[in-house]
Amino acid sequence: MLTPIDIQNQTFNRALRGYDPEEVRTFLRQVAQEWSLLLEEKHALKLKVEQLSTELNRYKEMENLLQRTLFQAEESSRLTIQNAEKNAALIIQEARQKAEETLTALRQQKEELERQIQALLQRKQDLTLELRTFLQMQLERLEQLTRGSATPSGNPPSPPAQAPPPPADPSPSSPQRNWAAKIAEKL
Repeated sequence: MLTPIDIQNQTFNRALRGYDPEEVRTFLRQVAQEWSLLLEEKHALKLKVEQLSTELNRYKEMENLLQRTLFQAEESSRLTIQNAEKNAALIIQEARQKAEETLTALRQQKEELERQIQALLQRKQDLTLELRTFLQMQLERLEQLTRGSATPSGNPPSPPAQAPPPPADPSPSSPQRNWAAKIAEKL
């Protein structure tokens, strides 16, 4: 490569009718100065190109890093959404299952309560019937006693010599069985 010093030190052979040596030297100095400026500019541009090339490589690396990061973020976001959807589906399924179990348990409780209510209603009817039967029997006895003790003479009836004997071993289906015992059994 030609340097400014080479240009300044360049010598030419003398010939008869040649150029003016002083003019040639002046021109060579000017060329050398211009050449020196061009070489400096070339060197500065070369440094600038290297710097820009380095920055470009750095930016390319940053771009690659950003692209990888963006891809990882998208992937992570996609996986997070999938997991959230799966978890939501599981929660909904569990909630539905629990709701069904609760409804089933409540239906069973309702049926049991309805059976108990029916049993209590039946027990009430039975007790009412037994009490009515007992009261009717007592009324009939009272009427019998009233009819039997009334005398045409108007004298008060004499007290019975002894209390009437209790009925002999009443059967469970007989309306004369001990009503208090029967009520006690029901309670």
